[in-house]
Amino acid sequence: MEDKREIKAKKSQKKQVHLFYCVECEELARKVAAQSDLITLQSINWRNFADGWPNLYINSAHDIRGQHVAFLASFSSPGVIFEQISVIYALPRLFVASFTLVLPFFPTGSFERMEEEGDVATAFTMARILSNIPTSRGGPTSLVIYDIHALQERFYFSDHVLPLFETGIPLLKQRLHQLPDANNIVIAFPDDGAWKRFHKMLDHFPTRLHCSNLVGICLPFFSLSFQGFQYQLLVG
Repeated sequence: MEDKREIKAKKSQKKQVHLFYCVECEELARKVAAQSDLITLQSINWRNFADGWPNLYINSAHDIRGQHVAFLASFSSPGVIFEQISVIYALPRLFVASFTLVLPFFPTGSFERMEEEGDVATAFTMARILSNIPTSRGGPTSLVIYDIHALQERFYFSDHVLPLFETGIPLLKQRLHQLPDANNIVIAFPDDGAWKRFHKMLDHFPTRLHCSNLVGICLPFFSLSFQGFQYQLLVG
């Protein structure tokens, strides 16, 4: 059997992460930290001056030198992006061993191309902003994005960051299988693009393309609507 010193040595080899978070993600950050002893929550003072501009302070700035640091962001509206970008740019400069930015969603992802002259592809603009995150002591920032609209947006980012695209579909499938009528689930895709992006991950469920009733409706990604005895999940 391993003695306590060997167990302690193995634990010390694992990466200890200091997790910062925005105001909107506090509850999520606490849930994440509760899953592992290797995650230490850190805090930021999100204040504003009288004129409304951010007055920010990163607590424990000295303590995170040489440590692995992550930031859980939420770009839910243009009004909160500037203050979070300010912190995101500051954290790697605090002589940290590595820096990871986690985005649960990429807000401008659906506008990733120009359809006519004059269109502004704001997904590319956001990618350029994130590509300018300073390099930490350990190298480029790891940029983790969940369920980005189109995989080709990987090429919008420069070599100064390392984008990693993850998906919450496995968790969604796990929850769907726990439903009382799991055998009657049908996956409905709002458009052809959503089908191309996600149908391979959900191919063991009956699927159908469902466009006509969604015109002008903005649906959450994991919404469930009940129609008779069938569950329908709108994916897109």
